[in-house]
Amino acid sequence: MPSGEPIGYPQGHVNRVYDYVIVPACRLAGVWPSRMDTTTYKDPFELVKEIIDSEMVLCDISAGNNNALYGLAIRFALNLPVMLVKDSKSFASFDASEMGGIVEYDETLRIDTVQKATEVLSEALKKAIELKSEKHSLLYKLGVGIPQPEPVITIPEPTFTAPEVVEEAQPEEEVKPKEPRLPIISPLPDYVGDPFTDEQIEKLKAGDSLFHLNYGKGKINFIKKMDKDKLASIVFDTGTKLLVLAATDFYRKIIG
Repeated sequence: MPSGEPIGYPQGHVNRVYDYVIVPACRLAGVWPSRMDTTTYKDPFELVKEIIDSEMVLCDISAGNNNALYGLAIRFALNLPVMLVKDSKSFASFDASEMGGIVEYDETLRIDTVQKATEVLSEALKKAIELKSEKHSLLYKLGVGIPQPEPVITIPEPTFTAPEVVEEAQPEEEVKPKEPRLPIISPLPDYVGDPFTDEQIEKLKAGDSLFHLNYGKGKINFIKKMDKDKLASIVFDTGTKLLVLAATDFYRKIIG
């Protein structure tokens, strides 16, 4: 509603419009109005919040009501339902066809015209409330002030192809011929006894006889200690061998 008493209207005109036109029309539409022009706000943000939070806003733009135009701009910019009314002698400075038009009432507030204006306004309010979820066609045509939904882009899942592993040919290692294993003498002669123990190996000396499973019967020529090992020069029938003396099955005692 216009704040105060606009120029060119009788005293109390604004209140009569509210009481005789606005309130009856809202009651017929099933809602109860409240006036923002008579409410005191602590700061402008409270006014803006109420304009935004209201289910429906009815703007009376009669007599060039700037407050009503302010509320209209906020509601329209946010795509919220809004209803426009004015008296028949006021001029609308904009095209309201895309906003659902403007409901007019006779500024004289004659009883016969008031009744008709109330009925027309109540029907317009009912329709506006029913269609409040619809979008303002003008804003959506222009794409102004309304965030457009971003297109959903489906990104295909990346396919991973394992890189082909090329194995480099390794140079073939030279295969060394295995040393031929000497045949173990079998069956053992009757004079061959048990293997030497560690203690008996330690007691061997030059001139002692022994039996080797690979080389047969032999005689120790000399013994030489090399760190922890004992090297022995042993004379066999097949020739002289330099061997490590150790308590193994290869060295056997000679019986008799």
